[in-house]
Amino acid sequence: MKKLITILSITSTILFSCTSEKNTPCHSENKRIEKEPSILGMDISHFQNDINWVDMKEDGVNFVFIKASEGTNFKDPKFKKNHAAAKSECIYRGAYHFYETGKDPAKQAQNFIEAVGKLVPGDLPPALDLEELGVKTAVDKETYQKNTLHWLKIVEKELGVRPIIYSDPSFGDKYLDHPDFDKYQLWVAEYTKSNSPKVPETWKNKGWLIWQRTDSKKLEGMKGNVDYDIFNGDAEKFKKLLKK
Repeated sequence: MKKLITILSITSTILFSCTSEKNTPCHSENKRIEKEPSILGMDISHFQNDINWVDMKEDGVNFVFIKASEGTNFKDPKFKKNHAAAKSECIYRGAYHFYETGKDPAKQAQNFIEAVGKLVPGDLPPALDLEELGVKTAVDKETYQKNTLHWLKIVEKELGVRPIIYSDPSFGDKYLDHPDFDKYQLWVAEYTKSNSPKVPETWKNKGWLIWQRTDSKKLEGMKGNVDYDIFNGDAEKFKKLLKK
């Protein structure tokens, strides 16, 4: 009798596990990206105003990076709303911070962590936006590298996930030639008609993870244009990035 109870218990556990997996809110989305020829995304901030997330999915959007913070004090007022809406519609989502020179990198990291809170299952790694517009005050390359690497290390330690670096080829070659940047995967911004983007020299051998192909994509789910991205890999590689 004890043996029968044990067998029934194990069987119930297996059945519950399988049923639970199939009934998770994003099970259908997991299956969708397995069939997609390309895994496509966008990156947004409060500037995009209200978004129709159902239409976003119909437009083929699989993932979105949402601005969470900037500098030491600014938190994007629509981050929480956009993050919750994307999660509700089973669009994979990540958060990014816009880095500014002249401001304490540790305080910038804390600002981002406060905005994001804890990562939840299905979240993409956090991203650090490094670009010319973030150079608000004059800075030498060594200081820039030291400070941005400090931000990356703090966020990785606090959130338990290694961040992604967003940059463009020219800025990357100018400021991001320290070998430690190679530890981080690259989200490259390069607007070209070529089949693949240029990458900064630091990532020449590693290559790119995400490619922002344009900043003027028109989608039905929002007014105006938006940054549009493509993931470099298949569904299996993409799912390995997600918070478990």
